[in-house]
Amino acid sequence: MADQQLVRLLEELVSIPSVSPEYVENPAAAGEARIAVFLADRLAASGFKVELDEVQPGRPNLIASFGPDQPRKTLLFEAHMDTVGVAGMSRPPFQAAFEGSLLYARGACDDKGPMAAALAALSRDRLEKLAAAGVQIVFAGVMGEETGNIGAVRLVEKGLRADQIVVLEPTELSIIHTHKGMIWLRVEVGGLAAHGSNPDRGVNAITGMSDVMQFLHRRIAEDQRLRHDPVLGRPTLNIGMIRGGYAVNIVPDSCSIEADRRTLPGEDEAAIIERIRGGLVELQGEGRITSHSVRVIKVGRPFQTAENCSLIRALKQGIEQAGRKPRLEGAAWYSDAGILSQIASEVVVFGPGSIKQAHTADEHIDLDDLQAGCDIVRRFLDGMADGSRQGEG
Repeated sequence: MADQQLVRLLEELVSIPSVSPEYVENPAAAGEARIAVFLADRLAASGFKVELDEVQPGRPNLIASFGPDQPRKTLLFEAHMDTVGVAGMSRPPFQAAFEGSLLYARGACDDKGPMAAALAALSRDRLEKLAAAGVQIVFAGVMGEETGNIGAVRLVEKGLRADQIVVLEPTELSIIHTHKGMIWLRVEVGGLAAHGSNPDRGVNAITGMSDVMQFLHRRIAEDQRLRHDPVLGRPTLNIGMIRGGYAVNIVPDSCSIEADRRTLPGEDEAAIIERIRGGLVELQGEGRITSHSVRVIKVGRPFQTAENCSLIRALKQGIEQAGRKPRLEGAAWYSDAGILSQIASEVVVFGPGSIKQAHTADEHIDLDDLQAGCDIVRRFLDGMADGSRQGEG
Protein backbone atom coordinates (compact mmCIF):
# COMPACT_ATOMS: atom_id res chain seq x y z
CA MET A 1 0.00 0.00 0.00
CA ALA A 2 1.46 3.34 -1.07
CA ASP A 3 1.86 6.08 1.51
CA GLN A 4 -0.93 8.61 1.05
CA GLN A 5 1.40 11.61 1.32
CA LEU A 6 3.45 10.21 -1.56
CA VAL A 7 0.30 9.61 -3.63
CA ARG A 8 -0.97 13.13 -2.89
CA LEU A 9 2.36 14.56 -3.98
CA LEU A 10 2.11 12.77 -7.32
CA GLU A 11 -1.51 13.90 -7.67
CA GLU A 12 -0.35 17.50 -7.21
CA LEU A 13 2.46 17.13 -9.71
CA VAL A 14 0.29 15.66 -12.48
CA SER A 15 -2.37 18.32 -11.88
CA ILE A 16 0.12 21.00 -12.98
CA PRO A 17 0.25 21.08 -16.80
CA SER A 18 3.84 21.24 -18.08
CA VAL A 19 3.59 20.25 -21.74
CA SER A 20 6.53 21.07 -23.99
CA PRO A 21 5.35 23.92 -26.24
CA GLU A 22 6.19 21.90 -29.36
CA TYR A 23 3.48 19.40 -28.39
CA VAL A 24 0.85 21.69 -26.97
CA GLU A 25 -2.62 22.30 -28.37
CA ASN A 26 -3.82 24.51 -25.51
CA PRO A 27 -1.30 27.30 -24.77
CA ALA A 28 -2.50 27.39 -21.16
CA ALA A 29 -0.88 23.96 -20.65
CA ALA A 30 2.49 24.94 -22.12
CA GLY A 31 5.79 25.31 -20.35
CA GLU A 32 7.42 24.34 -17.08
CA ALA A 33 7.13 27.59 -15.11
CA ARG A 34 4.21 26.50 -12.92
CA ILE A 35 5.72 23.19 -11.86
CA ALA A 36 9.10 24.85 -11.31
CA VAL A 37 7.49 27.28 -8.85
CA PHE A 38 5.72 24.40 -7.08
CA LEU A 39 8.99 22.52 -6.71
CA ALA A 40 10.84 25.64 -5.62
CA ASP A 41 8.33 26.28 -2.82
CA ARG A 42 8.45 22.66 -1.64
CA LEU A 43 12.22 22.43 -1.66
CA ALA A 44 12.69 25.83 -0.02
CA ALA A 45 10.36 24.72 2.77
CA SER A 46 12.70 21.74 3.33
CA GLY A 47 15.71 24.04 3.64
CA PHE A 48 17.09 23.92 0.11
CA LYS A 49 18.75 26.92 -1.48
CA VAL A 50 16.79 27.35 -4.70
CA GLU A 51 17.63 28.95 -8.04
CA LEU A 52 15.33 29.34 -11.03
CA ASP A 53 17.29 29.73 -14.26
CA GLU A 54 15.12 30.83 -17.20
CA VAL A 55 16.45 28.89 -20.17
CA GLN A 56 13.73 30.12 -22.53
CA PRO A 57 10.90 32.60 -21.85
CA GLY A 58 8.60 30.98 -19.32
CA ARG A 59 10.71 27.81 -19.26
CA PRO A 60 13.11 27.69 -16.31
CA ASN A 61 15.41 25.07 -14.92
CA LEU A 62 15.22 24.60 -11.17
CA ILE A 63 18.44 23.95 -9.23
CA ALA A 64 18.20 23.37 -5.48
CA SER A 65 20.97 22.40 -3.06
CA PHE A 66 21.14 21.30 0.57
CA GLY A 67 24.31 20.71 2.55
CA PRO A 68 27.83 22.05 2.94
CA ASP A 69 29.29 24.49 0.42
CA GLN A 70 32.50 22.44 0.29
CA PRO A 71 31.17 18.88 0.55
CA ARG A 72 32.98 15.59 0.61
CA LYS A 73 30.55 14.41 -2.02
CA THR A 74 27.82 15.96 -4.17
CA LEU A 75 24.90 13.78 -5.25
CA LEU A 76 22.62 15.17 -7.96
CA PHE A 77 19.08 13.99 -8.57
CA GLU A 78 17.83 15.16 -11.97
CA ALA A 79 14.27 14.93 -13.30
CA HIS A 80 12.66 16.58 -16.28
CA MET A 81 9.59 18.72 -15.69
CA ASP A 82 8.14 18.69 -19.21
CA THR A 83 5.76 16.15 -20.70
CA VAL A 84 4.64 15.30 -24.19
CA GLY A 85 1.23 16.38 -25.48
CA VAL A 86 -2.16 15.07 -24.47
CA ALA A 87 -3.98 14.59 -27.79
CA GLY A 88 -5.88 11.30 -27.87
CA MET A 89 -5.56 10.55 -24.17
CA SER A 90 -8.24 8.23 -22.84
CA ARG A 91 -8.75 10.16 -19.56
CA PRO A 92 -8.51 13.79 -18.44
CA PRO A 93 -4.74 14.34 -18.69
CA PHE A 94 -4.19 16.57 -15.66
CA GLN A 95 -6.41 14.86 -13.12
CA ALA A 96 -5.25 11.67 -11.43
CA ALA A 97 -7.58 8.75 -12.06
CA PHE A 98 -7.32 5.53 -10.05
CA GLU A 99 -8.00 1.94 -11.07
CA GLY A 100 -6.85 -0.57 -8.50
CA SER A 101 -3.19 0.19 -7.80
CA LEU A 102 -2.75 2.26 -10.97
CA LEU A 103 -2.70 6.06 -11.20
CA TYR A 104 -3.47 7.47 -14.65
CA ALA A 105 -2.46 10.95 -15.88
CA ARG A 106 -0.07 12.60 -18.30
CA GLY A 107 3.36 12.49 -16.68
CA ALA A 108 2.35 9.81 -14.17
CA CYS A 109 5.38 7.73 -15.10
CA ASP A 110 7.32 10.12 -17.37
CA ASP A 111 8.55 11.84 -15.36
CA LYS A 112 6.51 12.94 -12.36
CA GLY A 113 6.27 9.52 -10.70
CA PRO A 114 10.06 9.09 -10.41
CA MET A 115 10.29 12.76 -9.39
CA ALA A 116 7.73 12.28 -6.61
CA ALA A 117 9.50 9.16 -5.32
CA ALA A 118 12.78 11.06 -4.89
CA LEU A 119 11.19 14.21 -3.48
CA ALA A 120 9.32 12.23 -0.83
CA ALA A 121 12.58 10.54 0.20
CA LEU A 122 14.33 13.90 0.69
CA SER A 123 12.96 14.58 4.18
CA ARG A 124 14.52 17.30 6.31
CA ASP A 125 15.95 14.91 8.90
CA ARG A 126 17.52 12.73 6.19
CA LEU A 127 18.99 15.78 4.48
CA GLU A 128 20.52 16.99 7.74
CA LYS A 129 22.12 13.59 8.38
CA LEU A 130 23.61 13.66 4.90
CA ALA A 131 24.87 17.21 5.42
CA ALA A 132 26.45 16.22 8.75
CA ALA A 133 28.27 13.45 6.85
CA GLY A 134 29.61 15.96 4.34
CA VAL A 135 27.18 15.09 1.53
CA GLN A 136 25.54 17.84 -0.52
CA ILE A 137 22.28 16.96 -2.24
CA VAL A 138 21.34 18.82 -5.42
CA PHE A 139 17.92 18.44 -7.02
CA ALA A 140 17.58 19.69 -10.59
CA GLY A 141 14.24 19.94 -12.34
CA VAL A 142 14.95 20.59 -15.99
CA MET A 143 12.92 21.86 -18.90
CA GLY A 144 12.92 20.67 -22.48
CA GLU A 145 13.99 17.04 -22.12
CA GLU A 146 11.30 15.77 -24.47
CA THR A 147 12.46 18.00 -27.33
CA GLY A 148 16.22 17.93 -27.27
CA ASN A 149 17.53 17.66 -23.68
CA ILE A 150 17.74 21.46 -23.63
CA GLY A 151 17.63 21.86 -19.86
CA ALA A 152 20.35 19.27 -19.25
CA VAL A 153 22.61 20.99 -21.78
CA ARG A 154 22.07 24.23 -19.86
CA LEU A 155 23.15 22.58 -16.58
CA VAL A 156 26.41 21.57 -18.22
CA GLU A 157 26.92 25.01 -19.75
CA LYS A 158 26.40 26.66 -16.35
CA GLY A 159 29.25 24.61 -14.90
CA LEU A 160 27.20 22.44 -12.56
CA ARG A 161 29.31 19.62 -11.14
CA ALA A 162 28.56 16.48 -9.14
CA ASP A 163 30.35 13.34 -8.04
CA GLN A 164 27.36 11.11 -8.64
CA ILE A 165 24.12 11.58 -10.57
CA VAL A 166 20.82 9.73 -10.46
CA VAL A 167 18.71 10.63 -13.50
CA LEU A 168 15.12 9.95 -12.52
CA GLU A 169 13.23 8.11 -15.26
CA PRO A 170 10.82 5.14 -15.36
CA THR A 171 13.12 2.10 -15.46
CA GLU A 172 10.90 -0.45 -13.67
CA LEU A 173 13.35 -0.03 -10.77
CA SER A 174 16.25 -1.39 -12.83
CA ILE A 175 19.56 0.43 -12.65
CA ILE A 176 20.41 1.66 -16.14
CA HIS A 177 24.18 2.10 -16.20
CA THR A 178 24.64 2.58 -19.93
CA HIS A 179 22.61 3.62 -22.96
CA LYS A 180 23.13 4.38 -26.60
CA GLY A 181 23.71 7.81 -28.06
CA MET A 182 21.98 9.30 -31.08
CA ILE A 183 22.65 11.24 -34.25
CA TRP A 184 19.60 12.70 -35.95
CA LEU A 185 20.24 13.87 -39.52
CA ARG A 186 18.24 15.55 -42.26
CA VAL A 187 19.58 14.62 -45.69
CA GLU A 188 18.39 16.56 -48.75
CA VAL A 189 19.24 15.76 -52.35
CA GLY A 190 18.52 17.60 -55.56
CA GLY A 191 17.52 16.39 -59.02
CA LEU A 192 16.35 17.97 -62.25
CA ALA A 193 12.65 18.49 -62.90
CA ALA A 194 11.08 17.31 -66.16
CA HIS A 195 7.70 16.23 -67.43
CA GLY A 196 6.71 12.79 -66.24
CA SER A 197 6.20 11.66 -69.85
CA ASN A 198 9.91 12.24 -70.54
CA PRO A 199 11.69 11.14 -67.35
CA ASP A 200 15.01 10.68 -69.17
CA ARG A 201 15.21 14.47 -69.56
CA GLY A 202 15.38 14.92 -65.79
CA VAL A 203 17.18 13.55 -62.75
CA ASN A 204 14.73 11.94 -60.35
CA ALA A 205 15.60 13.05 -56.79
CA ILE A 206 13.45 10.30 -55.24
CA THR A 207 15.35 7.65 -57.20
CA GLY A 208 18.55 9.36 -56.13
CA MET A 209 17.42 9.24 -52.53
CA SER A 210 16.84 5.52 -52.95
CA ASP A 211 20.54 5.25 -53.78
CA VAL A 212 21.33 7.35 -50.70
CA MET A 213 19.28 5.06 -48.48
CA GLN A 214 20.96 1.97 -49.92
CA PHE A 215 24.33 3.57 -49.13
CA LEU A 216 23.23 4.32 -45.55
CA HIS A 217 22.08 0.74 -45.03
CA ARG A 218 25.37 -0.62 -46.41
CA ARG A 219 27.22 1.74 -44.08
CA ILE A 220 25.32 0.65 -40.95
CA ALA A 221 25.70 -3.01 -41.90
CA GLU A 222 29.47 -2.50 -42.03
CA ASP A 223 29.44 -0.67 -38.68
CA GLN A 224 27.39 -3.48 -37.15
CA ARG A 225 29.97 -6.04 -38.28
CA LEU A 226 32.76 -4.00 -36.70
CA ARG A 227 31.14 -2.91 -33.43
CA HIS A 228 29.32 -4.75 -30.67
CA ASP A 229 28.77 -3.82 -27.04
CA PRO A 230 28.13 -6.71 -24.61
CA VAL A 231 25.26 -4.79 -22.99
CA LEU A 232 23.90 -2.50 -25.70
CA GLY A 233 24.37 -4.69 -28.73
CA ARG A 234 25.09 -3.07 -32.09
CA PRO A 235 24.60 0.39 -33.55
CA THR A 236 21.37 0.90 -35.49
CA LEU A 237 19.88 3.07 -38.21
CA ASN A 238 16.25 4.06 -38.75
CA ILE A 239 15.03 6.22 -41.63
CA GLY A 240 11.92 7.66 -40.07
CA MET A 241 10.71 10.33 -42.51
CA ILE A 242 10.82 10.99 -46.26
CA ARG A 243 9.47 13.84 -48.35
CA GLY A 244 9.67 14.47 -52.08
CA GLY A 245 7.85 15.22 -55.31
CA TYR A 246 5.06 17.58 -56.35
CA ALA A 247 2.85 15.59 -58.70
CA VAL A 248 2.64 12.18 -60.29
CA ASN A 249 3.51 13.60 -63.72
CA ILE A 250 6.58 15.62 -62.68
CA VAL A 251 10.10 14.27 -62.25
CA PRO A 252 10.92 15.41 -58.70
CA ASP A 253 13.85 17.78 -58.26
CA SER A 254 14.16 17.42 -54.47
CA CYS A 255 13.80 14.79 -51.78
CA SER A 256 14.66 14.69 -48.09
CA ILE A 257 14.85 12.10 -45.35
CA GLU A 258 15.40 12.21 -41.60
CA ALA A 259 17.51 9.42 -40.16
CA ASP A 260 18.17 8.23 -36.60
CA ARG A 261 21.60 6.64 -36.07
CA ARG A 262 22.02 5.11 -32.59
CA THR A 263 25.63 5.03 -31.40
CA LEU A 264 27.68 2.97 -28.95
CA PRO A 265 30.20 4.20 -26.38
CA GLY A 266 33.49 4.77 -28.18
CA GLU A 267 32.04 5.69 -31.57
CA ASP A 268 33.10 9.02 -33.09
CA GLU A 269 29.98 11.01 -34.02
CA ALA A 270 31.90 13.48 -36.20
CA ALA A 271 33.52 10.64 -38.15
CA ILE A 272 30.12 8.99 -38.72
CA ILE A 273 28.70 12.22 -40.13
CA GLU A 274 31.72 12.82 -42.34
CA ARG A 275 31.50 9.29 -43.80
CA ILE A 276 27.87 9.99 -44.71
CA ARG A 277 28.83 13.27 -46.36
CA GLY A 278 31.59 11.47 -48.26
CA GLY A 279 29.13 8.92 -49.61
CA LEU A 280 26.85 11.68 -50.87
CA VAL A 281 29.76 13.36 -52.64
CA GLU A 282 30.42 10.09 -54.47
CA LEU A 283 26.75 9.72 -55.48
CA GLN A 284 26.69 13.27 -56.80
CA GLY A 285 29.90 12.60 -58.75
CA GLU A 286 28.23 9.60 -60.35
CA GLY A 287 25.29 11.78 -61.46
CA ARG A 288 22.77 9.99 -59.22
CA ILE A 289 21.88 13.33 -57.61
CA THR A 290 22.58 16.92 -58.64
CA SER A 291 23.15 18.36 -55.15
CA HIS A 292 23.09 17.35 -51.52
CA SER A 293 23.16 18.66 -47.97
CA VAL A 294 23.38 17.05 -44.54
CA ARG A 295 21.99 18.91 -41.53
CA VAL A 296 22.63 17.64 -38.03
CA ILE A 297 19.37 17.90 -36.07
CA LYS A 298 20.70 16.51 -32.81
CA VAL A 299 23.67 14.66 -31.38
CA GLY A 300 23.38 12.93 -28.02
CA ARG A 301 26.38 11.14 -26.59
CA PRO A 302 26.04 7.66 -25.12
CA PHE A 303 27.03 7.01 -21.53
CA GLN A 304 28.53 4.09 -19.66
CA THR A 305 29.20 3.81 -15.92
CA ALA A 306 31.35 1.03 -14.47
CA GLU A 307 29.18 -1.70 -12.97
CA ASN A 308 31.21 -1.89 -9.75
CA CYS A 309 31.35 1.84 -8.99
CA SER A 310 30.37 3.12 -5.55
CA LEU A 311 27.10 4.68 -6.76
CA ILE A 312 25.84 1.41 -8.22
CA ARG A 313 26.98 -0.57 -5.19
CA ALA A 314 25.11 1.80 -2.86
CA LEU A 315 21.95 1.79 -4.99
CA LYS A 316 21.99 -2.01 -5.23
CA GLN A 317 22.26 -2.17 -1.45
CA GLY A 318 19.24 0.13 -1.11
CA ILE A 319 17.26 -2.09 -3.48
CA GLU A 320 18.15 -5.21 -1.51
CA GLN A 321 17.22 -3.55 1.78
CA ALA A 322 13.84 -2.68 0.26
CA GLY A 323 13.27 -6.38 -0.42
CA ARG A 324 13.92 -6.31 -4.17
CA LYS A 325 16.48 -8.01 -6.37
CA PRO A 326 18.79 -5.49 -8.07
CA ARG A 327 18.80 -5.51 -11.86
CA LEU A 328 21.57 -3.84 -13.83
CA GLU A 329 20.71 -3.11 -17.47
CA GLY A 330 21.48 -1.06 -20.56
CA ALA A 331 18.97 0.79 -22.75
CA ALA A 332 18.57 1.62 -26.42
CA TRP A 333 16.56 4.78 -25.64
CA TYR A 334 18.11 8.14 -24.76
CA SER A 335 17.96 10.29 -21.63
CA ASP A 336 19.64 13.27 -19.98
CA ALA A 337 22.24 10.84 -18.61
CA GLY A 338 24.10 11.11 -21.91
CA ILE A 339 24.45 14.87 -21.46
CA LEU A 340 25.16 14.77 -17.74
CA SER A 341 27.88 12.12 -18.04
CA GLN A 342 30.11 15.06 -18.98
CA ILE A 343 29.97 16.42 -15.42
CA ALA A 344 30.18 13.27 -13.27
CA SER A 345 32.04 10.00 -13.52
CA GLU A 346 29.22 7.96 -11.96
CA VAL A 347 25.78 8.29 -13.54
CA VAL A 348 22.76 5.99 -13.50
CA VAL A 349 19.15 6.20 -14.64
CA PHE A 350 16.63 4.87 -12.13
CA GLY A 351 13.02 5.17 -11.05
CA PRO A 352 9.60 3.58 -10.69
CA GLY A 353 7.26 3.19 -13.64
CA SER A 354 7.75 1.64 -17.06
CA ILE A 355 9.17 3.34 -20.14
CA LYS A 356 6.57 1.31 -22.06
CA GLN A 357 3.91 3.62 -20.58
CA ALA A 358 5.71 6.86 -21.44
CA HIS A 359 3.88 9.03 -24.02
CA THR A 360 0.93 6.61 -24.28
CA ALA A 361 -2.77 7.49 -24.43
CA ASP A 362 -3.33 5.73 -21.10
CA GLU A 363 -0.11 6.67 -19.30
CA HIS A 364 -0.06 5.34 -15.75
CA ILE A 365 2.12 4.17 -12.89
CA ASP A 366 1.65 1.35 -10.40
CA LEU A 367 1.47 2.88 -6.93
CA ASP A 368 3.16 -0.16 -5.41
CA ASP A 369 6.17 0.48 -7.63
CA LEU A 370 6.02 4.19 -6.80
CA GLN A 371 6.24 3.32 -3.11
CA ALA A 372 9.03 0.83 -3.73
CA GLY A 373 10.98 3.49 -5.62
CA CYS A 374 10.64 5.91 -2.72
CA ASP A 375 11.66 3.24 -0.20
CA ILE A 376 14.74 2.37 -2.26
CA VAL A 377 15.86 6.00 -2.48
CA ARG A 378 15.38 6.41 1.27
CA ARG A 379 17.54 3.39 2.04
CA PHE A 380 20.11 4.43 -0.56
CA LEU A 381 20.43 7.88 1.07
CA ASP A 382 20.58 6.46 4.59
CA GLY A 383 23.36 4.14 3.50
CA MET A 384 25.19 7.05 1.92
CA ALA A 385 24.99 9.06 5.14
CA ASP A 386 26.32 6.15 7.18
CA GLY A 387 29.03 5.31 4.67
CA SER A 388 30.21 8.93 4.39
CA ARG A 389 30.55 9.21 8.17
CA GLN A 390 32.81 6.18 8.02
CA GLY A 391 34.79 7.66 5.12
CA GLU A 392 33.40 5.31 2.47
CA GLY A 393 31.95 5.72 -1.02
